[in-house]
Amino acid sequence: MANYDKYICTTLQKRHMLPGPSPEERDKLAAEGRRISMEHVLWIDDEVIPGAYYGESTWIWPPTYPNQISWEELMKRGLQTPGMFPHVHDFPELLSWWSTDPDHPEDTSAMGMLMEDEEIPLDRSWVAYIPANMPHMPTRGAGGRVTSLPVCHWTSGPGGVYTREKDEETPDPTTEQKEMPKIKKTGPFKYAKYMVYGNEPHGKKPDYMHETDPKYYRPMAYIDQVVIPDAEFGCDTRWFLPGDESKAGQLMMDAHTVPHGTSIVFNAMNYDDITDLCAEVELWIGGEKHIINKSFGAYIPPDVEQGPMIIRNITKQIFFMISYPMGEGIKKYRGK
Repeated sequence: MANYDKYICTTLQKRHMLPGPSPEERDKLAAEGRRISMEHVLWIDDEVIPGAYYGESTWIWPPTYPNQISWEELMKRGLQTPGMFPHVHDFPELLSWWSTDPDHPEDTSAMGMLMEDEEIPLDRSWVAYIPANMPHMPTRGAGGRVTSLPVCHWTSGPGGVYTREKDEETPDPTTEQKEMPKIKKTGPFKYAKYMVYGNEPHGKKPDYMHETDPKYYRPMAYIDQVVIPDAEFGCDTRWFLPGDESKAGQLMMDAHTVPHGTSIVFNAMNYDDITDLCAEVELWIGGEKHIINKSFGAYIPPDVEQGPMIIRNITKQIFFMISYPMGEGIKKYRGK
């Protein structure tokens, strides 16, 4: 076993932390050949990978996909279903719902983001930067547009062991209106500055990250301190597409060392087997070469050389995310 194998995770861990149904209920549904619409690929924290930051990655499948069971049917069976409530973290979080049409980030379901006393409507693909200790919750407005495509949902933040703590001072918007203080639903919104959408201008990417062949790649959201000046945690997210048959593949990242931790995620949009990456990633960590062909999350500790990173042999669309602290966040969330 290589020294850095432990920093790569290719299996779904901590299933007890996922929103309902419970792991036991999920296993029973799988035995029936049924699938729920929100399927997690990865859960990462520092109990899964030593010292790692927190992160989740999820596919949300349309009800037209084979063997889907609706939330309504789950409730009729008395099974748990995902619940949302305003909650807080003691670290900044990136949280996203993104269209899987690489050329049309606007083709996604309409949603909203509750941030303190504002519910910001979201009618296109988005990443929210949630400052530490801010009550927040994704919302779904009544009558909103619903896409017929799968949706990519992911989160990342520099917390260690993740908890979703309910903020007791912020009422749950799903309760009766008479029990709630007024939530602002129309702009201008003071927290709109924390929303990043598809095809918006980006900041300057680090010199070690490469823009690969545009025929086989589409940019998603990028966050740095140019895009969000007070950000303490940022990201680079991309779609990678099939078609490149070169043996060399696409060089995504040069070898480099940084004084903080780094999270990396690759997931294939593969309904037949969500664990199969449908590609090959060559990732070097600490001078060790790793060839990975499963959907995976990786954490690179501070001051450990990472890269080069190359992707090849892509047969299905792949989601890529790299995230890391920045600005004051480097001191607060250096990583282990």
